[in-house]
Amino acid sequence: MKKNRLSVAVFPLNIGGSNATKLEFESIFVPPYNAGHFGIYLTSSPKQCDLIVITGTGTVKIAEHAMRLVESLSPDIKLVVLGSDTISGAPFAGCYGVAGPIQPSESVKDTDLKLPTGRKIDAYLAGSPPDPQSILDAILELYQSK
Repeated sequence: MKKNRLSVAVFPLNIGGSNATKLEFESIFVPPYNAGHFGIYLTSSPKQCDLIVITGTGTVKIAEHAMRLVESLSPDIKLVVLGSDTISGAPFAGCYGVAGPIQPSESVKDTDLKLPTGRKIDAYLAGSPPDPQSILDAILELYQSK
């Protein structure tokens, strides 16, 4: 696989759930995947990132805060949604503590996790949870297609 010449700062945004997808995402930064080798690294500030990776079901308590954060960021920041629970809400959809899966603002579903108008999700990666190699490949494909 060709090295990525870009430096990609990633901010992980966990919006609740079982954390299985979050653990798989974090494992791309250790051997044998070693995302740092390709120029991908974690950052603790959403204002200084190039990419936000969203994991989790989307609980009622975090929904408003997460969408406000996404709305405040530059439109140049890419959004990647990881895991079936983040994409569809399954298996937690309909539970009293779940706001719903993340939806574009044009979506017909009524949800507290509606993205601000004009924001789009750059990549969806399904799986429960998706494996680390798929996550790494998706991020590399997103930035190497520039």
